[in-house]
Amino acid sequence: MLPPGEPGEFGGAQDGQVRCLVLGATGYIGTRLVERLLADGHEVRCLVRDARRAAASGWADRVEVVVGDVMDSADLDALDRACAEIDALYYLVHAMDSPGFAERDGAAARAVAKHAGDNGVGRIIYLGGLQPADGEPVSEHLASRREVGELLLTSGVPTVVLQAGVVLGSGSASFEMVRHLSESLPVLPASTRTGCLVQPIAIDDVLHYLLGCLALPAGTNRTFDIGGPEIVSYRELSARYARAAGLVTHVTVPVPEAPSGWVGRAVGALTPVDRHLAAPLLDSMARDMVCSEDDLADVLGPPPGGPVSVDEAMRRAIEQVGAAGARPNDPEGSGPVVLRSMHSREVGAPAERVWQVICSMGGGHGWNTLPGVWAMRGWLDGVLGGVGNRTVRPSRLMPGELWDTWRIEAVEPGCSLTLRSQMRLPGRAELELTVCQLPDGRSRYEQRVAFEPRGLLGRAYWYTQLPAHQLVFGVMADTIAWRAEHRILPEGTGAASSPPVGDGPPS
Repeated sequence: MLPPGEPGEFGGAQDGQVRCLVLGATGYIGTRLVERLLADGHEVRCLVRDARRAAASGWADRVEVVVGDVMDSADLDALDRACAEIDALYYLVHAMDSPGFAERDGAAARAVAKHAGDNGVGRIIYLGGLQPADGEPVSEHLASRREVGELLLTSGVPTVVLQAGVVLGSGSASFEMVRHLSESLPVLPASTRTGCLVQPIAIDDVLHYLLGCLALPAGTNRTFDIGGPEIVSYRELSARYARAAGLVTHVTVPVPEAPSGWVGRAVGALTPVDRHLAAPLLDSMARDMVCSEDDLADVLGPPPGGPVSVDEAMRRAIEQVGAAGARPNDPEGSGPVVLRSMHSREVGAPAERVWQVICSMGGGHGWNTLPGVWAMRGWLDGVLGGVGNRTVRPSRLMPGELWDTWRIEAVEPGCSLTLRSQMRLPGRAELELTVCQLPDGRSRYEQRVAFEPRGLLGRAYWYTQLPAHQLVFGVMADTIAWRAEHRILPEGTGAASSPPVGDGPPS
């Protein structure tokens, strides 16, 4: 067994450091892989189409960034520069964002193989997709992944092809499809394909094997299947997500098969996954996709702590733990569903006075909205077993302090305050109050509500109470602005008696 994470003999690395080029560095896998490569002390160069996405990643200042596009045949000079003096090249790009992706993927693989060979790259590491059993028809998506792997394996540059199925982690297209469909549909349609088997793998385990490929012997040129410890149906995968997220177990209704293009449009409407990506992924669900061998785990050893189970991988993704959590570069809409509303007012008073009004709220002085609204809502919460009409003012403004039915999450003195509701809700609610000074002596006050619904009940709660919500919080914004402009604070809550800002963590 080789020690994972140590360099092999394929490159000119010294002191355990490998010079790595990552293609697709700002994608789902690439963003997390670069983090791990840097943490392990390797040199990293990234070829990216958009330098701004690299800048948003959080690691751009620790890598060498080359701007270019392997999918553009007119932009091969950048690929040539990127491959210079590289030990290991990670190939994590694909073109599944529009029709005709297979041809573009093939052309890109040939270009990368040629420039890698011309520049003496020691190893190519490619992450592809698990393939059905020999002789079974495959989707265009899986056929393209297989073709790219074969092109690289026959390129003359030693290549390791890893084949994975569904990757479990926030931001993964397959996982986000499962998450958002499970969260939004009270009844799940169960076609024949939902009974097909898959061997999902946690993102942490994928990164373990990608990094471990650096330790394989020189000249290794073959395919390895990688998967998690469980084989489940797509139907069970959805049920396991619902259980991990605390949702009501779904009712499934048998439905006939429909063309993947049609289903892809529906998935695109219900999830953040683009229909051009969803349709090929759905095509791939029509066959079992499980590992035919487990050689790489035998060679490198299992991930630390053993392979991650489906339930644990789901938990990490839901709770945003480590690599399973969200990243700035993840596709738009990835992660938990967040429903938002905002009220903004320009106030004819300085920001300092608005801040005084904010600090004067609660503790029996109300929340500057319609009389009796919070009391009624608190009474209902008490009936449901929640905190009810709790009245308490914080001794200091800092995270962890209680403020009536809220808990302070974050505070920037004089500028912003974030509160999380402690009431019983079918989801998680936060209220952010911000104020900024304008050049003309006035200020801008903003209220933002963010609600993470828990399943269909959470979404129903948000939309059914939205008209009342808009009225209550609209009045709150108006009243705060009016009090600041007219210098009106509740009796006994002047600036001197406002909760002070703490200097350290709550005791």
